[in-house]
Amino acid sequence: MISEAKILKFLLLMSSLLLAGCFFKSDPKPELHVLQGDVFGSYYIIKYRGDLDSSKFQTELDLFFSEFNHEFSTYQKNSIISEFNRSRANSPMKVSQRFIEMLKLAQKFHTDSNGAFDPTLGPVIKLWGFGGGEKKQSPDEKALSKAMEQVGFQYVEWNEKTLTVWKTRDLLQLDINAFAPGWVADLIGSVLIAKEIKHFMVDLSGEILFKGTKEENVPWIAGIEKPTLKRAESVQMAFKMYDQAISTSGNYRQFFDDHGVRRSHIIDPRSGKPVGHSISSASVIATTAAEADAWSTTMMVLGREGIALSEKNGIKVLLLNATKQNLFDEIISPSMKRFIEAHQL
Repeated sequence: MISEAKILKFLLLMSSLLLAGCFFKSDPKPELHVLQGDVFGSYYIIKYRGDLDSSKFQTELDLFFSEFNHEFSTYQKNSIISEFNRSRANSPMKVSQRFIEMLKLAQKFHTDSNGAFDPTLGPVIKLWGFGGGEKKQSPDEKALSKAMEQVGFQYVEWNEKTLTVWKTRDLLQLDINAFAPGWVADLIGSVLIAKEIKHFMVDLSGEILFKGTKEENVPWIAGIEKPTLKRAESVQMAFKMYDQAISTSGNYRQFFDDHGVRRSHIIDPRSGKPVGHSISSASVIATTAAEADAWSTTMMVLGREGIALSEKNGIKVLLLNATKQNLFDEIISPSMKRFIEAHQL
């Protein structure tokens, strides 16, 4: 028979061991899940930490990518957007709520940029030989004028109640590649948040959305690439990212020489001609990846003249202006300057 004193001593010993376990035993770090692959002619990388089965989420992703392509890929002849592009003027067609959401986003970017962003510019881009055009060359004014008659987001109309969309000009076409990767990153982020994942990074072809932290008290890191012909050759700047998105657009890889004049693939929707400034890249930080994606293209059109407009719309901008080969001046918006001071590594 065990005495009360021995029982009491045993209980005290067990209590001390349990308390020690509470204070000194550290929980394992949550696993950082990584999903990656090819999509939309480019790549995706998704990293997250939290209790979400990665194999099941991968299956959801594959289905989502397939459905998105069926709606918005201009490379698929049977997609909804391709059907719209083939339709005649004033011929309403039934679409999904997501298609209407896309149009509302495009309208916002078109309006906020004062027309410097226009997702109907495809025919003009192809005329210059970019975006699937036959030959890189400067078109004559007559051909350019004819192509510009097919451009103008104001000629796209829709009815959200009946989920119908139509255009008021024949031959007008939609192409959302200038903000689709960023928008997809946002849509995936919304799914992760709905699944109670608070810490993640979604990278769609360089359009990146960050939420939370990579590890406990360890931020995500984003870098702005120096504009060179070789990818990932050097970094111009890097900083800590938490709940923001970043995108960079440039004209330093897609261009052609036209009798000594450099013709960039960045076309100004207002003139139908390649931009003439010396800005090599535009990096944008915004609340959503769709905004960052669209505005990085917009700032490549506007150049330094767009800084005031970006500030008005709450967009942080860093422009790299080419002075000599591999030498660049930094043109930084006021809000981006404050961000860099607080987040630069």
